[in-house]
Amino acid sequence: MKQFLLPLFLLLSHVTMGQHLEWGVSYVNQTPRGSMADNINAANGFSSQLGYRIPILRNKFVVSTEFGTGRYGKKRIEQTFQSDVVQTPTDFMVNYINFANFSHLNLRYEILKDKKVIPYVHVTGGRQTLGTRVRINVHEDQVGGDECVPLENDVTFRKRNMVWGYGGGLLVNLLSKRDMQLGIPYIRLNLSVTQIRGNEMEYINVKQLQQVATPPTANDGSKEWAIPFTNVNTNNIHNHTIARVYNSPLQQLQFRLGILISLDE
Repeated sequence: MKQFLLPLFLLLSHVTMGQHLEWGVSYVNQTPRGSMADNINAANGFSSQLGYRIPILRNKFVVSTEFGTGRYGKKRIEQTFQSDVVQTPTDFMVNYINFANFSHLNLRYEILKDKKVIPYVHVTGGRQTLGTRVRINVHEDQVGGDECVPLENDVTFRKRNMVWGYGGGLLVNLLSKRDMQLGIPYIRLNLSVTQIRGNEMEYINVKQLQQVATPPTANDGSKEWAIPFTNVNTNNIHNHTIARVYNSPLQQLQFRLGILISLDE
């Protein structure tokens, strides 16, 4: 195993070209909290990060940038579109892909030094994006007479929000001190949990897509997301609701499992 890892890590060392740097990749689970948890599922995805170990206070501080992406829902359903200006109902298969992206600036403080297991605390801030891509499958043999088709069959609903957070984690050294004395970069398992907070944010409720045509209840708090359609016979342009939009304070727990590679300590 080490015979395979050593050339890879030495290559990464040359690519990064500098000391006090670290690079990492992680699996990330973004679990909604609060009222947001009633409407959307957890997002599963990946992140990458690049950090710099600040050469003060025994090199215990690391500042890093992290970029991540994940999906919190995917659904394919058949929907019927009909309105007062279109007498003939039209059925289309509609694909929904919900994504959650983020870009963060992190500051980590390692409580212990030169141990097999290193606990740490961190703070973070940056930007969070929640969005839904909707693709409506339109086939020529479906269209005719008084039916309607979307003006665009591939549309995206996207909202961004500034976020902040805090948390803690563990770094577990995977190599021995003897390995690192030979010039092999530090390789660590990274386990962490982060509490993410943000302001009110709009997003699509994937759990209610099958009820998209149903008016909201009194306490529902949602609104329609409609896109333009056109009648193939009269060219009349009108709107159809394809999803419902909810608004909640952004609250998440981010769980992270990854690998960090440090060039030096």
